[in-house]
Amino acid sequence: MALKGHIQRVRHHVETDPLPLAKELEADSVGISIDGSHHQDLTERPENKLTHAIEVAKGKIAAADAQGKYAVVDMGMSPHSSVDDLESCKIATSLYRESFEACAAVLKLAKLAFQADWFKAFYRRNYDALMIKSVYDNVVDDVDNVREWMDALRRGDLMLKKLFEGNEDEHGQLTPPNSPLAFTRVAESLLRSPFHQSGSSEKDPLRIEGGEAFFSNPEDRTEQELIAAIIDSLFFYQEERDVLKNDPLVRLLIPNPPGKYDFTIVCAFGVITEGEKGSELAAALKRLKKERGVSAIRSDTGTARSFEYNASKIEDAIEEASKMGRPWGLLGYSQGCANALMAESLLLSGSPYQQKILMSKGKGLVCRQMLFSAANGSLHGPASDVKVQRLITMAESFFKYQQGYCSRAFISSVLETLNSTMDSAGFHKFIGGAQTFLPDGNRAFWREAQHLPDVPSTVLRGVLENHTTPESLDMLSNLLTKQSGSALHDSQVHVYDAVGHPVYTINRNGRVLEKSDMGGSVQRTHHWSPLDEEVAFVKTKRDIERAAFECAKDRHVFPWVDVNARFGFIQYAPKDRVLEKDDSWLPINPKLSPELKNENEANDVRTT
Repeated sequence: MALKGHIQRVRHHVETDPLPLAKELEADSVGISIDGSHHQDLTERPENKLTHAIEVAKGKIAAADAQGKYAVVDMGMSPHSSVDDLESCKIATSLYRESFEACAAVLKLAKLAFQADWFKAFYRRNYDALMIKSVYDNVVDDVDNVREWMDALRRGDLMLKKLFEGNEDEHGQLTPPNSPLAFTRVAESLLRSPFHQSGSSEKDPLRIEGGEAFFSNPEDRTEQELIAAIIDSLFFYQEERDVLKNDPLVRLLIPNPPGKYDFTIVCAFGVITEGEKGSELAAALKRLKKERGVSAIRSDTGTARSFEYNASKIEDAIEEASKMGRPWGLLGYSQGCANALMAESLLLSGSPYQQKILMSKGKGLVCRQMLFSAANGSLHGPASDVKVQRLITMAESFFKYQQGYCSRAFISSVLETLNSTMDSAGFHKFIGGAQTFLPDGNRAFWREAQHLPDVPSTVLRGVLENHTTPESLDMLSNLLTKQSGSALHDSQVHVYDAVGHPVYTINRNGRVLEKSDMGGSVQRTHHWSPLDEEVAFVKTKRDIERAAFECAKDRHVFPWVDVNARFGFIQYAPKDRVLEKDDSWLPINPKLSPELKNENEANDVRTT
């Protein structure tokens, strides 16, 4: 805040400026063709390169979908055949690949084309399809403990269906298994079980209700059986499951062509983190590096620190990424999403050097991934604020009564200790970090923020159910449900808040981000899904039996990177490419810009 008070930030736009839109959206909104000529009948526009590319892309998507439907029928008729063996599947895959290239060609002509509804819908379908493929690959390749985790999810799904089989309300309607009322009934049912009683030796009911292990022996299942089971077990909303099951893109398991990506990830993790020494998603990022050559740089953010402090650390990591001569993307987790967006805003409104880091062609920001985003705050913040104020009032009443029984020296000592604590640097840092969870701090951030309109954002968000809740999050989850009146959350943020744009601040920048928010289907998982070693000390017997922390880690990163490579936001790196550094515009400050002797030094201990 002090920086804002002493240095004028660059404002690229004012609130009354028109929104940057895809050219076809601009044309549709004013009734003119893309080349500027007026036409009442939009179907009679003169054809130019962009209109032709858009029509070609739409046509190829339609042709691929039509062939994909035939391929799905063939899969049903030949359930034991792989998609690689069926001719109809091969043709559909080839047509989809052509549609990917056609969409990438549209983006080359108009970088905001992804904001159009048809493009955004196809992008979203691919993101979800790659999400399922990532989990499928983890199951087949037996990565980490994903098989055990998927079996636990499936058992929980089967138990929910069993509990609500034939369960009707007073109007004769079935209670949806993932409704808030269902959460209450499931909780009451399971809390009565012996497993939830302290010291019980009974087995977890979720270990025995689901029958045999389904994912433990994937070779005994067909491809389509595994895909259907993954969709049913992983995704929360029944409507989204139905759409995914009927999507040929999902069924075909289309991989990206092999090769290395010309891309670097800048990571910004949650409110509690060890910064550059952290190990969040370490195994997944290591596999991504091996398979696709993508490096990940961890920002040295601090625990419960202010927006400005953490954003400055992310800026340092971004500067390091820019020296590698590659485009880069922001990977935010929880409060790290807000910190990453703050860093982007500070760069965009900063000096010419900072803006060049952000927008340099071939070396700037190209995409964002937001994992369980807390950029819109959490109800835990304002609820805790009210509780703290009540606690202070209660403490004041208590101490006023007790002061008649204590000596003046003791009272002075207590007051001195309290004053010293509240005057300490650590306390002030903590209070600064706490502002990020409160409405006022959140509102101030979104009010001043500026972001690039041509950068797509994808999200991963989840909703807790009884079988996906770690025991250490039981109280936190119940608190949030009680305080908010809604069970649609992951224990820390609600599903309608964990999006890639501001929800409670309506301004021009918010609409820009909303246009760039590509979304993502809601999953059945908890807020600590990316964590493993970091939460080992809180694992309980129940967590181990339910594989609560054995979530597929690759799904947090691989689908995001692959979908952006598929549409051309991320390019493939030439095999003989030698990265060259343009040092002429780098700052002289050695602390911010250490001289790098070779490419290997760019991948130091902060690079995974």
